[in-house]
Amino acid sequence: MIIQPAVPATSPAGLTNTATNTTGNTALVSVGANGATMANYWVGAVSVATTATAFMMTVPPGATCGLQYTGGPPVWYWSAMTPALPASPATVQNTTGRNLSVAFLGGGAVSAVTINGLTTGITQAPGMQPNVSSTGGVPLPAGATIVVTYTGTVAWAWLDVLDMSGANSDANAYAQSNTVTDAGAGGYSALNTLPYAVHGGMSAAGFGAGVSN
Repeated sequence: MIIQPAVPATSPAGLTNTATNTTGNTALVSVGANGATMANYWVGAVSVATTATAFMMTVPPGATCGLQYTGGPPVWYWSAMTPALPASPATVQNTTGRNLSVAFLGGGAVSAVTINGLTTGITQAPGMQPNVSSTGGVPLPAGATIVVTYTGTVAWAWLDVLDMSGANSDANAYAQSNTVTDAGAGGYSALNTLPYAVHGGMSAAGFGAGVSN
């Protein structure tokens, strides 16, 4: 699992605002401009791309990455499994052994997506950014083959559902950490109770009760 770090503020040469790859693995960071005007994509102190509306950065373990932009901010997804996106129609098999979700980013347009020859009906208009919290992305089972027809500048991200647990990209579809401060015995405690009130009619504190209609 790769926790999704927050997109940092814009970073000109000198890399004043960066994110560090602390995963211990190479991180494949797919970026979509999301209305921002891109100037540089930084890995370490090296500019690996400039004005592209979508790009995938390869960030080694322990390295930093940053983005230089105006407007926005951009969106990004970190993954350990995203392959390069071939020319359209892009045909790639999921050989990771995992059931994944695929998100598309960038200023281009995705006109067709098929999985194992079956048309999904999922498209992406020019400039539209993914809303994985609503759609869950395009399901890509282990061993399946995806074919993507697109025009313009498009990037994709292959995500394990656990990769989408972070609230710092668009991928906040899964449960986050408790949002209530641990106040000890007089309030919420992670050791013995839930962060929100129990339904009425349940005598055991800290356990939710079922609700019937």
